[in-house]
Amino acid sequence: MAYKFLAAALMPINVILALGGAALVLAARKKARAAAGTGAAAFLLLLAVATPAIPNAMVASLERRYPPVAPQHSVSADAIVVLGGCLAPERPPRLSAELVDSSDRLLHAARLYRAGKAPVVLASGGAVPWTSSSRPEAEEMAAFLVEWGVPRTAILVDARSRTTWENAVETERILKTRGARSLLLVTSAIHMPRAMAAFRTMGLSITPSPTDYLVTDPEAAPYLEWFPSPGSVSRFQAALWERGGLLYYRLRGWTR
Repeated sequence: MAYKFLAAALMPINVILALGGAALVLAARKKARAAAGTGAAAFLLLLAVATPAIPNAMVASLERRYPPVAPQHSVSADAIVVLGGCLAPERPPRLSAELVDSSDRLLHAARLYRAGKAPVVLASGGAVPWTSSSRPEAEEMAAFLVEWGVPRTAILVDARSRTTWENAVETERILKTRGARSLLLVTSAIHMPRAMAAFRTMGLSITPSPTDYLVTDPEAAPYLEWFPSPGSVSRFQAALWERGGLLYYRLRGWTR
């Protein structure tokens, strides 16, 4: 969990705010040159983060490692494993958990099941300590899977894991008791490199089945990628988060 808090603190938007604040303090202390340099650094970082061409390239370099495969063309496996982080928790005024951008993971897992690619779906995701929800996300995921045509008897629930590494550990533990050794791993395309790196250490036969692509072929003129936009900031931070996560997992020996 320490990595998550440290990584959140070092996200570009927080660094930009810190640099901007430092520039103001330096200016107030009549240190004009230092204030100008710090302010310029904040501006250039903001420009890089907000210009679509840069975050899109960073995201695409992760997403294109594992190309998409339509459910009907997928290989078969002993289980479909879909990772959490794909629902907004039930909190007032919400009446239940709600779908978010990454909820494509759940729909893709349901489609794989309905295509007959595995007899069971494992929903993997516990309650994380920085949210007010005490109900494991996997239970909410199971409810959506049932709505989308997966029988409750075909759904396994991992309600303990809170990180990608724990997803891998708990998946191996649960599937081992059922004699399952092959799986279709479903998560967002940008997250798949880190997920595959962690799951490979478990000795399972894994086929990636990515979804939820953030970067697509451009619909508009390419030059528009050089005009700053608010959405670019979140893509930049997502790419940085995943690259930082990969580095952290390597340092911990959690990858193969």
